[in-house]
Amino acid sequence: MNIENLIPTVTSVSGGFFIGITLGYFLIKIIKILMFVAGGIVALLLYLQQQQVISVDVYKMEASSTFIFNSLASSFDKMTQTSDLTTLGFPLAGGLSAGLAIGFMKG
Repeated sequence: MNIENLIPTVTSVSGGFFIGITLGYFLIKIIKILMFVAGGIVALLLYLQQQQVISVDVYKMEASSTFIFNSLASSFDKMTQTSDLTTLGFPLAGGLSAGLAIGFMKG
């Protein structure tokens, strides 16, 4: 096997790997910030309800948060279908997914 035939595959795998690490690291940081903000908002609402400044319908809040998480999960399922990853090519998709997993663990 000629080494010139392996160069595009190696660059595709390594490029996808490093992009995946960066993407995974920053995605986990963004998710942590968003969860901190959302938790702060919920804590503020519950504190204001305890002080009887406002009235919060907790069941309605639970229903809307369940709807939001279900819609996010279904959109994530649509994004991660294998047909989308195969258009990138197997070496790039493999390197990207491995890097994304390591980026999530390091974040």
